[in-house]
Amino acid sequence: MRKHPMLSVVMPVYDAEKYLDEAIKSILVQTFENFEFIIVNDGSKDQSLDIIKKYKNQDDRIVLVDRQNSGIVDALNEGISKANGKFIARMDADDIAFSNRFQKQVDILVADDSLDLIYTNTVLLDKNSSVICTSWRPNLEITLRNLEIHTYIPHPTVIFKKATFEKLGGYTKERMHAEDLSLWLKMVQNKCNFHYLDEALLYYRLNPQSVRLGMYDNYWYKVANRCIYSGSRLQVFKYFKYLNAKEKAILFVKMFFPKSFFHRNIR
Repeated sequence: MRKHPMLSVVMPVYDAEKYLDEAIKSILVQTFENFEFIIVNDGSKDQSLDIIKKYKNQDDRIVLVDRQNSGIVDALNEGISKANGKFIARMDADDIAFSNRFQKQVDILVADDSLDLIYTNTVLLDKNSSVICTSWRPNLEITLRNLEIHTYIPHPTVIFKKATFEKLGGYTKERMHAEDLSLWLKMVQNKCNFHYLDEALLYYRLNPQSVRLGMYDNYWYKVANRCIYSGSRLQVFKYFKYLNAKEKAILFVKMFFPKSFFHRNIR
């Protein structure tokens, strides 16, 4: 059996000490072993760098890039520029990969060399590392058609060809906090081939520090909202103790008419 090509895992880190141990461990125990793990410390002020160094001393697959803070786009581009692999796997410092994630994704990429990118489904985690629910997302055709409405491709689940990434000029700062969307749109415009593996292979954390959560006053309202969005309506009730009367009323309405709130613009 032909050996699979090397995979380069690229993970940017900025003040991620709370969840970083879990993220790194989940990569080091992958069943697929032919990879390098490029961790870019983007000027963290907490103990993130010490945590990374601890694991680097234990596993020589880790490549540490320590740089001054300049944001995720620069961190990702620098990390990928140092990658030796044919494929680039993204990972975030607050998520947890399933142990068979890389094996399943790389097997598909190797079997079909026409593919430029593969992504998977996710299981949502809350800030306390408790499972919320499995995410909902549409099929690949609907996803690509609705990219500008909602980015249903979860960034930390993707693996893509490094050559495709370089040909398209890498990540850019065209869209604030949406460097992934900019890249997906360029791929679509250049007729790149996507594959959706409809299986959850990553625990995706709803982190209160996330930019996309910053617009919500109540973190637990956002969590409950995602339960309805993902079709796990009964799960909503376990978060009611964290909600005020207005938030409960809104969620009750959404529970009975979820499509009118969440999926009405999908075409």
